[in-house]
Amino acid sequence: MLFKRFIKTAAALVMVATMSIASINVFAMSPAMTVEQASQPNSDIRNIIYLIPDGMSVEGTTLARWYKSFDRETGDFDTEVSLSFDAYASGLVRNWWMNNGIVGAVVDSAPATTSMASGIKTNDKFLGVTDQSVPVSNVFEGARLMGKSTGLIATSNIQHATPAGFSSHINDRSLFDVISSQQVYGGHDVVFGGGSQFLNYKGNDLIEVLDELGYQYITTRDEMLKLTEGPVWGMFAPNAMAYDFDRVLHPTQPSLAEMTAVAIELLNQNEEGFILMVEGSKIDWTAHANDPIGLISDILAFEEAFAVAMEFALENEDTLILMATDHNTGGITIGNRDTQNASAWMPYDSAALINWIEPLTHATLTGEGVASKLNSDRSNIEEVMAEYYGLHNLTFAEMAQIKNTSLGSMNNVVGLMLSNRAYLGWTTHGHSGGEVVLYNYFPGNGRLVGMIDNTDFAKIISGVWDFDLNELSARLFNDAEVSFTANGADVEYNEETGVMTVTKGGNTLEIPEYRNYVTLNGENISIESLNIFSEGIMYVNEAVLVLIK
Repeated sequence: MLFKRFIKTAAALVMVATMSIASINVFAMSPAMTVEQASQPNSDIRNIIYLIPDGMSVEGTTLARWYKSFDRETGDFDTEVSLSFDAYASGLVRNWWMNNGIVGAVVDSAPATTSMASGIKTNDKFLGVTDQSVPVSNVFEGARLMGKSTGLIATSNIQHATPAGFSSHINDRSLFDVISSQQVYGGHDVVFGGGSQFLNYKGNDLIEVLDELGYQYITTRDEMLKLTEGPVWGMFAPNAMAYDFDRVLHPTQPSLAEMTAVAIELLNQNEEGFILMVEGSKIDWTAHANDPIGLISDILAFEEAFAVAMEFALENEDTLILMATDHNTGGITIGNRDTQNASAWMPYDSAALINWIEPLTHATLTGEGVASKLNSDRSNIEEVMAEYYGLHNLTFAEMAQIKNTSLGSMNNVVGLMLSNRAYLGWTTHGHSGGEVVLYNYFPGNGRLVGMIDNTDFAKIISGVWDFDLNELSARLFNDAEVSFTANGADVEYNEETGVMTVTKGGNTLEIPEYRNYVTLNGENISIESLNIFSEGIMYVNEAVLVLIK
């Protein structure tokens, strides 16, 4: 199968990445579905792959498509060129957040992903908890309790908001150490991304814990491609991974498509099936920086990953594909204030398009990549910007700005310089509040269509696999202190160690926060979910409550 060959050879990667929409979309489209119809139990769906191009806007997608279709040698555009996911666009998704009944129109990744994974609206920066900080179950937890395997992939650090929304419960997305502990003890079968520097919680080396739990821990692309089975954690960078264009500077890092292919191969070994979340994380980051090269780089990398997932779905006809970003970022526009007189800059022929696409094609690295090429005294600015970013004839002001900008912020500066030359506008360095595009594929080529809410994704996944998220929350997250004290037990929480101790009748129960076990009279007892400490309350599985009577 082509999917198998993809993992073995680079040639297959090229073939998948350039596969035409006509060759992917080989089935007649089934009748369109509403959310209610798409949420019915469906025994034909064994696997679900949920792809999230974080921060990807419509015009960012358009820009990547024009870039892909441009031939620098001839100066021509092939208007038949499509992105791998184009044929699967079928509707729009509303994204918003809420705090105590007050609605926020411009959403952050944390509450947006919580909506996608748990089906609720919550406060800004909250992950897997209500706006009152009460933990709620997510579709990964539901799938795992069905016996399915789970996988997380991101090009950011894996503790970042989107992967964390499927794997943690916390009201502060910035607490990467807490999120790491929950992810390590969360029982996921495949985890690929960056973030090794955050694998420590309260002095507990989580890399050592992974080894104790039976995980393979890998750090390079070659190690990943040699895998034959899980479970595995692949941490390919201390923090975030490189932009795809910049991987030439980081040869040990795999592409998003490669991580997706290997994860599917490993997860599919479970006869019960799997759920996999794939995030193109740094589409969002480069849009925050207003760097068009990073945007093109990682949208094209994401479409290669989508092609891998789609090929698997078409070959097996037992896999649901869902794709939507959590929000728009950057507010990019093709055309800016310099182009408001359309007849002056765009005479509606290929030459006009070349005026703005052509400058982009000279960049071989993103703004982040070129920053690494600058020497310590910045004496090579002109050479680096010309060779790697396609910026020639820099003004004195631009030279001074590059010279005085920190390396970590370089893409924010040079991105706008190139955007100005390509007549690209940006409205913000933050998020924007418009709807995002819905893409999906149901076995048999069915489509969910129309306008949906981001909470509908959780409704569809739980509905297809016939589990109730509210019932699951009631099972997994109970106030331990209230329950045990009502039963006559003594309860004490040690903030330094993060352990709640319950004593009664000569029995001692220890409940460590953010782990999947408790200790009764010195003996560890595994449980099916995590102990979550949130705003002074320890939440535990109902099975824990009967351990001391």
